[in-house]
Amino acid sequence: MQIARTRRFLFPLLAATLLMTGGCAGMNLGGSTGDSATAEAASAEPNANPTDFKDIMVPTELSYNREKSMVIRTASFAGGILSFSGRVDMSSLTDYFIASMQKDGWKLNGSIKYKNVLLAFTKPQKTSLINIYPNSLGYKTDVSIYVTEEIGAGDAGGARAF
Repeated sequence: MQIARTRRFLFPLLAATLLMTGGCAGMNLGGSTGDSATAEAASAEPNANPTDFKDIMVPTELSYNREKSMVIRTASFAGGILSFSGRVDMSSLTDYFIASMQKDGWKLNGSIKYKNVLLAFTKPQKTSLINIYPNSLGYKTDVSIYVTEEIGAGDAGGARAF
């Protein structure tokens, strides 16, 4: 009887502790005012593209996550995984990426929309997949952009692995 009572008390306490520490982990405790300061800093940039891939525009409401991103460059290839996060509606973000990518010459080859959104774009010698999904706590939207680019013209007929 005592064990059952302890479990009933311990589980909600543990869940509340995890929620509080998870919520605090996303806060900027360095004296900034949080997301509004991040959005203001991003909007102060003249370019909505914090990456080396100049033909992939990202709204200024999204913050670049350097820890979850990776870019590789060789003599014949450039690519990577670019990670962003922000308080943006998923459907308006989907519309933004479709319009922006098409404006920059990308062709929308397909999309999958369910809980997450996956957009597939191509351009000569380039491929990009954009995954838009709610973060684990549900109050922000995360975006992962996977991009490949063949730099050398020597292998124009080769397959692009991704």
